[in-house]
Amino acid sequence: MTDILEVHFLEIVKPANLAIPRDENDRIVEWMEFLDAKSKGVIEMLAEKNKDIKKAYDLLQIISKDEKARMLYDAREAELRDQLTRIETAENKGKAEGKLEAARNALKKGLSLEDIAEITDLPLETVQKLKAELSN
Repeated sequence: MTDILEVHFLEIVKPANLAIPRDENDRIVEWMEFLDAKSKGVIEMLAEKNKDIKKAYDLLQIISKDEKARMLYDAREAELRDQLTRIETAENKGKAEGKLEAARNALKKGLSLEDIAEITDLPLETVQKLKAELSN
């Protein structure tokens, strides 16, 4: 880069892993802990140790007091949670459809109902219904 700008990519989950050795006085570790802080006390302690974190924390407090900014943030967070829920629902639906399709194919190949139920993790009753549908 340059002597003016320095960029670091941080994996926030790593500070939570206590098995990974880290230097508590390393500025990058301090930023990772700030970004992943679960309590105000941790943030305040980090702000006392690091003047740049203090500046960021002061700005965060100012922004947090602005109701419109907070409402925008909350709306964005709600939308992100909704998106994750939609994705999870679609993934679950796809997995369920995949299991049913696998069971149908196994029935066509002549596998036993019990084996199909075990392989697909579907209830035996569901496999029996699929067999009845295929027979019609």
